[in-house]
Amino acid sequence: MIAFLFILLIGLVLIYINVSSVAKGKTGKIIGAAVLFVLFLGMFLRSTLIGSLIVTFFAVWLPNSLILYIPWTLYRIGYYFTQPHHLSRHLVRRVSRYLLGITCAFTFIFIGYGMQHNDEYKTNLLTIDLPGVYTESFTAIFFSDIHVDPLFKAQKLERFIAQVDSIKPDYLLFGGDLADITTEKMDHAGYDSLFKKLTAGAKVAAVAINGNHEAFMANSDNSPEEWMRKVGFVVLDDSTACLGGVCFTGRTDFTVARSRDTERKPLSELIPDSIKIVEHVKDTTDSLADSTRTVAAQDSTMDTVAAAPAITYDTIPLYRPWILLDHQPKGIEKEHRGRLPDFALSGHTHNGQFFPVTFLIDYVWKLAYGKGALSGVLWLVSSGFDCWGPPVRLGSDSEIWVIKFKAKGQENQ
Repeated sequence: MIAFLFILLIGLVLIYINVSSVAKGKTGKIIGAAVLFVLFLGMFLRSTLIGSLIVTFFAVWLPNSLILYIPWTLYRIGYYFTQPHHLSRHLVRRVSRYLLGITCAFTFIFIGYGMQHNDEYKTNLLTIDLPGVYTESFTAIFFSDIHVDPLFKAQKLERFIAQVDSIKPDYLLFGGDLADITTEKMDHAGYDSLFKKLTAGAKVAAVAINGNHEAFMANSDNSPEEWMRKVGFVVLDDSTACLGGVCFTGRTDFTVARSRDTERKPLSELIPDSIKIVEHVKDTTDSLADSTRTVAAQDSTMDTVAAAPAITYDTIPLYRPWILLDHQPKGIEKEHRGRLPDFALSGHTHNGQFFPVTFLIDYVWKLAYGKGALSGVLWLVSSGFDCWGPPVRLGSDSEIWVIKFKAKGQENQ
């Protein structure tokens, strides 16, 4: 986090230096300061339509402008220390204006294309072969990172609801980051009824976990987790639930745990039970009655003794797939001992969401997108159903995953 804030600070300084160079003296400084002021105003008004529009522009413009501003600034610094005379102020202003115009033009092009691309989510199909001990196949739909905000389009969610109703999965799995507006605004916009229709599409259960944005949105008046329960999700918060023939463990997000000033539970404490204890009660009334009558015949003063049932116990092994949901794909703690999940699901990364972050995301995360392995577990990372900040996709896709878990001997079903 400290490194991110330092990089952001350097970026803002570069933005100010270059934008303020488009005009002379105080005028340039006012322009540079105004740009930063509008940026921070947009962040402050993030939950409003105007704030979302401001954030959309700056979130796309900032990284793309730095692609040009960084080399231009380095050239100016190098020229200053290696040449006997400075670059003319007229040249600096002219280049700064060109760069500002170019970056703004590309930003509007990227936003125009990226918003349209984000509206059309992809449906990815994945088949997972279950270990031989499991005898039942099942289907799950996994999605994450909805990020409902003033620019989110309800029609996109309605198309998803229709698709879930058509597929009729056994399980609907949500990987966290529900919204960037309050649950009150969600209800006012009608999202409570839409999500109830969505969760009703699962034949067995709809399961959800929290993400880092649930930490940002949670307060005494706003509880995203309670809202998800209200609309039909089984919310797992460092807990495990066996629903139907499948066990699910939902981890508390790292940011949520920090916001609560608590530690995440070790995964070893969340492993589902692997045995079932069965109680057998044997009725001993008849044999005890015969014995009692024999003794009573010898001693007519003896009272009749009530029969006590004999209880025995058996242990039966339970073979149920175990699926882990953890919003951020950081793997499993190194200290973990014991059974590993059969499959794990995450979101959070957005696969970089838009250029140029899409080229950098693989250097940030060991598994930034798609199917791979983390901590010895088969893991799937989704790029998300929608976007954070700008509803713009450039170099990544909005998506859902339809996952068919196939038991041995049922591959062709």
